[in-house]
Amino acid sequence: MRVVLCVLALAVFGAGGANAAREDKCAAQYSLEEQLILEWAALGGDPHAQFAIAKCAAPRIKTSLTETERVYALEWLTLAACDADGMPAVDERDRMTRRLKYEGDISFRRFGGISRDETWTSREKRFIEFRHEQVADLKDRYSAFVETATAAERAKAREALSDELARMGPRGMARLTELAECGYFGADKAFAAAAWSAADQVWDSSGSGELYGKSARKVWNTAEESKARLAALTPSERRAAEAEKARLLKTDPRVLAELEDSAALARLGEPSSTHAQAGNVSFAGRSVTLAVQYALEALGWIEFVNGPDNDYGPSTIEAAGKAQAAYGFEATRWLSPEQIRMTVCDAATKKGDPVSYYHLAMMFAEGWGFRKDLDRASFAIDRAGKIMSDRLSAPDGLPEWKQNAYPTFGPKIETAKALIDGERASLPVNVATRGDAITEKNLCN
Repeated sequence: MRVVLCVLALAVFGAGGANAAREDKCAAQYSLEEQLILEWAALGGDPHAQFAIAKCAAPRIKTSLTETERVYALEWLTLAACDADGMPAVDERDRMTRRLKYEGDISFRRFGGISRDETWTSREKRFIEFRHEQVADLKDRYSAFVETATAAERAKAREALSDELARMGPRGMARLTELAECGYFGADKAFAAAAWSAADQVWDSSGSGELYGKSARKVWNTAEESKARLAALTPSERRAAEAEKARLLKTDPRVLAELEDSAALARLGEPSSTHAQAGNVSFAGRSVTLAVQYALEALGWIEFVNGPDNDYGPSTIEAAGKAQAAYGFEATRWLSPEQIRMTVCDAATKKGDPVSYYHLAMMFAEGWGFRKDLDRASFAIDRAGKIMSDRLSAPDGLPEWKQNAYPTFGPKIETAKALIDGERASLPVNVATRGDAITEKNLCN
C-alpha cells in the first residue's frame, strides 16, 4: 500500500512540472484520487500541494467558473496565501520543521526563512528560489481573483475552510486558530475568539493532553489564549463568537451526544394516554404519569391503596416535590424530563422495581429520555421479566393492589421483550454492540 501511495504521489507531483504551464481546472488535470491527495496535503501545510490546488482551482483561462467553483477557488487560494504570507506562526513552524530535520534526522520538504546560524545546501537554495517564484504567482493570482469575488463568496469560502478543519478534530482546530489570525482569511476578532474557544474545548474533551507534550512557548495554552480573546470582545461580539463556536463544534462527538440527550429528553413527553403505539414498542397506552407514580412508590415517596391511577393529582404532586428535594432540586409541581429519567432509573436499579424496569426498557427502546440503545433496553426488559417472575412467585408478600396489577404486566413485558430482541437481532453485525458489560450501576450512565 505504501508503495502504491508513493507512486501515486510521485505521479501527482511529478506531473506538476508538466502541468506547471497548464491553466486548466483541477478536474481536467487530476484524477479524483490525485485531487483528494492534494487537498489533504494542502490542509496539512504542504506548499507543493497548496500551489498546485490553488492554480487549478483558479486557472488563468477565459472559461467562466460556476459559483461553486469560485467558492472552491477562494477556499484554496486563501489557505495557500495565508501559509505563504510569512505569518509569525508559520515562520515558527518552518523553523521547528528545519530543526527537527537537522537534529532528528527527519526528512521534511518544507523550508521557510533562514536564521543567521543556519546553512543550506545548494539544492535547498534552489528549492527556495522556486518557492519564491510560486509565492509571487500565487499572490498575483489571489489578488486578481479576489477583485471579482463578492463578500458572500468570500464568506462561503471561509465557512467551507473552517468546516474542513473543524471536522479534523483537535489538530484541525489548532490549524484553524492559526488561519483565524491571517488577513487573507478575513475573519473578525469574534471568529478568532470562537476558534480559540472551540479549540480549547475540543482538546480538553478529546484526551489529547495525554498524547502531546507541553507547548514550546513556556506559559502558553489554549485556555489562556481563548480567555484573553473572549475578554476583549463586546457583549454583541461575544454573542457572535458563541454562535460561531457552536457552528464549529457541530461535529464534535461530545456536542453531538449532548444534542442527542437533549432530543431524547424532549421526546419523554410524547407518550400520553392516547399514545398507543410509537414505533415497535411503547408504553402501551400508558402515560408518563403512570411510570412516575410507580417509580415514586418504589422509592418510598408515595403510598397507594388501590395502586397508581394515572392521575397527576395532589398526592403525586406532593411526592414529586419530595423527590426533587431529595435530589437537590427546587420543589415544583412537575418533574422535569431529566428528573423523570432519574426517578424511574433509581426505582428500577436501586429498588428493583419490575414495572420501572419495564418503563426503563421502553425509554431505551424508543429514545424517550435516553438515547436509543437496544442493548440497554434488552438488559432492562430482561431484569423486568425476572424480577416480576420472582415477585409473583410469592404474591402474599405483595400489597393487594400489586397482586392485582403485577399480573397485567407479564404479557406486556413478554411482548416488549420479543419486539426489542427482534429489532436488535435485525441490526447489521457492524452496527450491533455488546451489552454484556451493562450492569444495574451503569445502566443509566
